[in-house]
Amino acid sequence: MSIEPLKQVNKIYGYVRVSTREQVRSGISLDTQKKNIEEFSQAKYNRSVDQWFVDDGVSGLDPILDRPASRELTDTMDEFDVVICTRLDRLSRSTNDLLGIIPSFEACGITLFFCEQFGEMPIVYPKPKSEKGLRSRFDMAEMANKIMLMVLSAVAEIEHSTIKDRFGDGKLDWAARGYSIGGGVPYGYRKVREKHGNKMRSRLVEDEYEQRVLKTVRRLSDRGEGCRRIARQCNSLHAGCGMTHHKVDRILNRKYQGLSTAS
Repeated sequence: MSIEPLKQVNKIYGYVRVSTREQVRSGISLDTQKKNIEEFSQAKYNRSVDQWFVDDGVSGLDPILDRPASRELTDTMDEFDVVICTRLDRLSRSTNDLLGIIPSFEACGITLFFCEQFGEMPIVYPKPKSEKGLRSRFDMAEMANKIMLMVLSAVAEIEHSTIKDRFGDGKLDWAARGYSIGGGVPYGYRKVREKHGNKMRSRLVEDEYEQRVLKTVRRLSDRGEGCRRIARQCNSLHAGCGMTHHKVDRILNRKYQGLSTAS
């Protein structure tokens, strides 16, 4: 069944990824993924893909926001844009990561397709204004979304039960002392490698330039400015910071690992 998202379409983006080990496999090469996505875009919208985001030789277990191309995609996409991948595992092999990022995609107002797995059924799409009557009760796309998220949630529970406790081996203590225990580096900080006994650990230290940008973000937020206006003013005040409204939103809503306060 083909479910039609809202008609307005701005940019069409294609995301493709292979890990080094997968590059020799048939059927998932970058060129093959691009070909399938381009054919889908032409068939669905009679348009070519406007921009490609390519993670070449990058593991799908790396968080989406830690990979160069997928992170750039999340910073670039905007309302009424279309994002096309071939399969779920091209975007991420981590169920928890997918569950974490899909609500952000929904909030952004994009349309997300996995063209090889779900065809023309969008997994994320801009929701129209609430409709009344029987029509409001039979949104098949939304029902499919909910079913998929339920399945992913179940898989996430299985994954969670088979991995070692994240905070074992003293990791909680290291985090409290300002050391990284995995994941991306928060904006405003950088990692410094230090030797502790026979192990190397990464300590989070403040990045002077990014801290100045952070202060601007929080000062403008305290004044009641929105994310888009904050991003524009940061780019004006701090040349080269490359701030976007998506970055601003993440900065204002993130949780700090091993850091009690933020500048």
